[in-house]
Amino acid sequence: MWLVLCDPEDQAALWAYSGLRKRGLAPIELVAPRTLTRSARSAHRVDDDRATFEIGLPDGRTLASGDIDGVLNRLSYAPVDHLLFASPADTSYAMEEMSALLLSWLSCIAPLTVNRPSPRGLSGAWRSPAEWTVLAAGAGLPVSSLALSSTPRADARVEGLREPPHEPEGTPAHTVLVLGEQVFGGERVRELVPACRRLARLADADLLGIDLELRDRGEARFAGATPLPDLRVGGDTLLESLHEHLTRLPARPR
Repeated sequence: MWLVLCDPEDQAALWAYSGLRKRGLAPIELVAPRTLTRSARSAHRVDDDRATFEIGLPDGRTLASGDIDGVLNRLSYAPVDHLLFASPADTSYAMEEMSALLLSWLSCIAPLTVNRPSPRGLSGAWRSPAEWTVLAAGAGLPVSSLALSSTPRADARVEGLREPPHEPEGTPAHTVLVLGEQVFGGERVRELVPACRRLARLADADLLGIDLELRDRGEARFAGATPLPDLRVGGDTLLESLHEHLTRLPARPR
């Protein structure tokens, strides 16, 4: 069994799910985060040498870690909106506890997962713009200067951690996708393809979206990265490679 874990509104993941089905990946199941957090029953066992889970979903399906051959993981949070709490603090606490449980479940199947879970994120480590910029520079990508402030700004990209780039409005953005050693969308920035691969390795990401700012003289600079890119950028070529990647993941002991 293969899984696509995503929000029902994640159009890129739904596109990938449909494309993988058409390419014969079967059986493949679409699972939303709210079905995991609303599971009717679950068993999670952690032994010295392995961990397993079995989850009964509200719609009657059962997910058992031993039956899973591969996962496209697009989970970003653990929804608890179906539960009633006395205060926002209680809600936040419940969400953290549920996130920890989801993280433990996902860790059972991490070797079979595209976008492996991390203590810093259910689908891979979430990094601030400053962290991504440091990694990008280390990978050899040209980067812009970065202004940090302790004063939150409404127009900053992430909670005041990054000031808006000092670029003219309308600077074209270009997205490159990295899946394993393959790069998609790199035709316009061929000289940066090796650096994009290095950034994905430094980020420990099987799948990474990298945004580049294109300038008038054909130059490109790093503008951001995410483990949850719009997969549609890669088109059918990406789908073919994703299908191959998921079917060649290491076999899991049953």
